[in-house]
Amino acid sequence: MTGAIIMPEILCQQALERVLIYLGDDGVALTTDTCRQALRLVETSMAQGAGQDLPARCIDSLPDYFERSCDSIPDCSPPLKRGHIGYE
Repeated sequence: MTGAIIMPEILCQQALERVLIYLGDDGVALTTDTCRQALRLVETSMAQGAGQDLPARCIDSLPDYFERSCDSIPDCSPPLKRGHIGYE
Protein backbone atom coordinates (compact mmCIF):
# COMPACT_ATOMS: atom_id res chain seq x y z
CA MET A 1 0.00 0.00 0.00
CA THR A 2 1.61 3.27 -1.08
CA GLY A 3 -0.77 5.88 0.38
CA ALA A 4 -1.45 6.39 4.05
CA ILE A 5 -5.02 6.00 5.19
CA ILE A 6 -6.05 8.40 7.93
CA MET A 7 -8.70 6.89 10.15
CA PRO A 8 -11.69 9.02 11.26
CA GLU A 9 -10.61 8.89 14.92
CA ILE A 10 -7.21 10.32 13.95
CA LEU A 11 -8.89 13.11 11.98
CA CYS A 12 -11.11 13.79 14.96
CA GLN A 13 -8.08 14.08 17.23
CA GLN A 14 -6.33 16.39 14.77
CA ALA A 15 -9.42 18.56 14.44
CA LEU A 16 -9.88 18.88 18.20
CA GLU A 17 -6.19 19.59 18.72
CA ARG A 18 -6.20 22.33 16.07
CA VAL A 19 -9.31 23.93 17.54
CA LEU A 20 -7.86 23.95 21.07
CA ILE A 21 -4.48 25.27 19.90
CA TYR A 22 -6.20 28.00 17.90
CA LEU A 23 -8.34 29.01 20.88
CA GLY A 24 -5.37 28.98 23.25
CA ASP A 25 -3.31 31.11 20.85
CA ASP A 26 -6.27 33.50 20.56
CA GLY A 27 -6.22 34.01 24.34
CA VAL A 28 -9.27 31.91 25.19
CA ALA A 29 -8.97 30.16 28.56
CA LEU A 30 -9.17 26.41 27.99
CA THR A 31 -11.67 25.62 30.71
CA THR A 32 -13.88 22.54 30.95
CA ASP A 33 -16.73 24.46 29.31
CA THR A 34 -14.47 25.61 26.48
CA CYS A 35 -13.33 22.05 25.85
CA ARG A 36 -16.91 20.80 25.85
CA GLN A 37 -17.86 23.48 23.32
CA ALA A 38 -14.87 22.48 21.17
CA LEU A 39 -15.99 18.85 21.33
CA ARG A 40 -19.49 19.89 20.21
CA LEU A 41 -17.96 21.80 17.31
CA VAL A 42 -15.96 18.76 16.18
CA GLU A 43 -18.96 16.46 16.65
CA THR A 44 -21.16 18.69 14.50
CA SER A 45 -18.49 18.90 11.81
CA MET A 46 -18.07 15.10 11.85
CA ALA A 47 -21.83 14.67 11.39
CA GLN A 48 -21.40 16.54 8.08
CA GLY A 49 -18.75 14.02 7.03
CA ALA A 50 -15.38 12.91 8.35
CA GLY A 51 -13.36 13.62 5.21
CA GLN A 52 -9.79 14.86 4.96
CA ASP A 53 -11.04 18.45 5.28
CA LEU A 54 -12.48 17.89 8.79
CA PRO A 55 -9.82 19.94 10.65
CA ALA A 56 -10.22 22.83 8.19
CA ARG A 57 -14.01 22.76 8.50
CA CYS A 58 -13.71 22.85 12.28
CA ILE A 59 -11.47 25.92 12.13
CA ASP A 60 -13.90 27.57 9.69
CA SER A 61 -16.75 26.92 12.17
CA LEU A 62 -15.01 28.57 15.13
CA PRO A 63 -16.87 31.92 14.82
CA ASP A 64 -20.18 30.02 15.14
CA TYR A 65 -19.15 28.57 18.51
CA PHE A 66 -16.74 31.06 20.09
CA GLU A 67 -16.42 34.82 20.31
CA ARG A 68 -13.14 35.97 18.85
CA SER A 69 -10.97 38.53 20.57
CA CYS A 70 -10.95 41.91 18.89
CA ASP A 71 -7.34 42.95 19.18
CA SER A 72 -6.59 46.04 17.19
CA ILE A 73 -3.30 46.52 15.44
CA PRO A 74 -1.52 49.55 16.93
CA ASP A 75 -0.42 52.43 14.73
CA CYS A 76 3.18 52.33 13.63
CA SER A 77 5.55 54.57 15.46
CA PRO A 78 7.08 56.75 14.15
CA PRO A 79 4.61 57.30 11.31
CA LEU A 80 5.75 56.00 7.93
CA LYS A 81 6.51 58.58 5.25
CA ARG A 82 6.61 57.86 1.58
CA GLY A 83 9.95 58.50 -0.07
CA HIS A 84 12.19 57.60 -2.95
CA ILE A 85 15.88 56.97 -3.51
CA GLY A 86 16.39 59.28 -6.47
CA TYR A 87 15.42 57.14 -9.47
CA GLU A 88 13.94 59.09 -12.35
